[in-house]
Amino acid sequence: MPTSKTKSKPPSLLRRGFKAEAERTAADYRKILDLQPHDPLPAALLADHLKVRILSPKDIPGIPPDLLAKLLGDGTSSWSAAIYERETKRYVVHNPTHSPGRQESNLMHELAHAHLQHPLGSLQLAINGLLLPLRKYNEVHEAEAECLGACLQLPKEALIYHTLVRKKSAEEIAEQFNASLTMVNYRLRISGVNIIQSRR
Repeated sequence: MPTSKTKSKPPSLLRRGFKAEAERTAADYRKILDLQPHDPLPAALLADHLKVRILSPKDIPGIPPDLLAKLLGDGTSSWSAAIYERETKRYVVHNPTHSPGRQESNLMHELAHAHLQHPLGSLQLAINGLLLPLRKYNEVHEAEAECLGACLQLPKEALIYHTLVRKKSAEEIAEQFNASLTMVNYRLRISGVNIIQSRR
């Protein structure tokens, strides 16, 4: 008689305790920046604190017009944001054509890389002396930045407060935190807030 095989859950790329650490980091930055644990943390405010300047492709001096047209035209779907360093200063170049919620998520992802001090990698693209990173893809680093970036934007404590105390809908939270509805629903699920809510 054949035995049924259950699919095992793939192992997490995140080290043990990283998710809890990410939630603490989101709370710590809010405290440092004089915000309440349940307040939105704008990416621009965090970037200023981390001394990371936010740019769009138009802000890059000397960028060739054909490359600019590609980045802001028919190539907009192929990139979101990138973090790089020049003369000890850090910058994030992001895609301004994305929706505001997605832009915020993109920025938080790159700022998470900055906080975690992930290396940019060795491959670079030179534009009139400006080195832009073509970072070697690192699965663990990307998983860490995805987790931390999402926590920075929508920490569990804030979701509990606005969902269970203030009784706000996912749509209202998305608007308040400048997040996409997809991101809010993802965080409600992955943080366990949906389960807490269903038990009340």
